[in-house]
Amino acid sequence: MTPESERACIARLHEMDAALARMEKELPADVRSVGAEARKRVAYWLSRLAAGGVELAQFTEAMREISGMMDALTSRLLMSPWDGRKPSDLKS
Repeated sequence: MTPESERACIARLHEMDAALARMEKELPADVRSVGAEARKRVAYWLSRLAAGGVELAQFTEAMREISGMMDALTSRLLMSPWDGRKPSDLKS
């Protein structure tokens, strides 16, 4: 990876972590472990990128898996029954 692409990947991972942190507050109990696992994987890849020497194929596969987890969490959030409370800390 070039230094420029590494910076872009690190920025994307930070965005993913921030999105997962926001989701965490609203996740139903049955998928909280998935959210925690996704954040753990993001942290792992952030540290790997910081150390350098990441193979693009490995990273691409990891990003695909993390993105799939985030998609599943988003879907689950959208399918959660609304109990009448206003969502907390949501910003558009």
